[in-house]
Amino acid sequence: MPPSDGQAPAYASAYPGQQPYPGQQPYPGQQPHPGQEPQPEPHGDPVKRQRLVIGGIVVGVLVLIGVVIWVLLNLLGTRPEAAVTTPSATATAGPLPRDANSKDFQVGDCFADFDPNASEARAVACDTEHSAQLIGVHVYPGEDSFPGTNALRDKGREVCKASVAKLNDAAGNYVLLQQNVYPSTTSWDRGDRRVDCFIVVDSGNTIKEDLLQK
Repeated sequence: MPPSDGQAPAYASAYPGQQPYPGQQPYPGQQPHPGQEPQPEPHGDPVKRQRLVIGGIVVGVLVLIGVVIWVLLNLLGTRPEAAVTTPSATATAGPLPRDANSKDFQVGDCFADFDPNASEARAVACDTEHSAQLIGVHVYPGEDSFPGTNALRDKGREVCKASVAKLNDAAGNYVLLQQNVYPSTTSWDRGDRRVDCFIVVDSGNTIKEDLLQK
């Protein structure tokens, strides 16, 4: 409701022949009550003034909303984007052996009794017996949509092809296979964006050394 100080007073109507009440403004052509001073006409159109007051309030609110939106847009525009961290080429530091989650695997990590379908693996020192070593990783940007199983499989082969060139001479002592691990549609929806390439042996923990070049 508009402020009361901008609202014109309401006037009671006088029936024909009825004298206005004291203080009442007579209508044009109506004689004032004897002894009553004619009141001056109210200055300006009260309806117009009321509309101006309402219009001013609306404009003020719109300006305030515009300022708030501008501030919010500037804050959002300067917010830093979450960085996608590519696993480093050095094995994760920490006490070994340990149970590691697949999202925390680092290039160079070695694993005993490795199961590519498990979400965790036993990380061990690479100079102890193990069955797999992570040699390459590709991380998709977080905003990417699921590329499809075939595309993920192809990306895994691409990662392995580039990574086997980094193996050292000791790799020739073993019969090694390449093992790709990539997201399913379900794990992708949970934020999994990694495509990993492992070198593995057929069975047993028969690798006893680090097979990546330093």
